[in-house]
Amino acid sequence: MVPEIRLRPGSYLQSFYGKDKEVVSEEYFCNFEVNPEYEWATMEAGFPVVARGAQGEIRAIESPTHRFFVATLFQPQLSSTEKTPHPVVLAFLQAAADWGRKKLDDSVLE
Repeated sequence: MVPEIRLRPGSYLQSFYGKDKEVVSEEYFCNFEVNPEYEWATMEAGFPVVARGAQGEIRAIESPTHRFFVATLFQPQLSSTEKTPHPVVLAFLQAAADWGRKKLDDSVLE
């Protein structure tokens, strides 16, 4: 059974799946969890929790100030294929392409 993960509305992560998606199914084989007693530390460091498992456990954080910084405990590569890439993989590739274009545009202006 593939676990369901609840996405935080308005997060970058949710936007990768589509604005109407609030719950997604993702595979992961993780022996570690984020200790809930330290959740405040991720928030204080500027990394809000943007996905939670069925029992409220942390499944992903992101940086709202970075072009692409998403850390997940699920593994997008497990459900990604050549014909149907995972939304997080597509978002990463788009962010890299955007960064490359911006870098090129900036070098032309110098």
